[in-house]
Amino acid sequence: MWTELKIYMNELKLFYDGSCYFCRNFALVSKLRSQARVELIDLREHPNIQLAFLAEGFDIDSSFVVEANGQRLLENVAMSYLLAQLGYQRMAWLFDVPLLGPALYKTLVVLRRIYLFFARKKPFKDAV
Repeated sequence: MWTELKIYMNELKLFYDGSCYFCRNFALVSKLRSQARVELIDLREHPNIQLAFLAEGFDIDSSFVVEANGQRLLENVAMSYLLAQLGYQRMAWLFDVPLLGPALYKTLVVLRRIYLFFARKKPFKDAV
């Protein structure tokens, strides 16, 4: 899917959870290594954007959001796209495989929730 496309673009937006250690570090690496200009938006610092995503029906506790080429990418599709932008095509491909990609992404979501629980951080739906 995204790994097969050679996309050279000027800008993408990555909406992420700044309270999550793993999310924050992945976002920073994405900004540093991406072929595109990456705008990082910590949803914890922008409750109005949180509310807008929730109103649109996005489960932002289960996915970060990438806006690229006028599209919003979620979950394993967003992860695959970012990994491809970082030059990790083989890893990105794993997130494109029909059953494996969503399962891998759901595993990351569970790990994030465990981290937030132990770090005593609230999920977005409870924080706004």
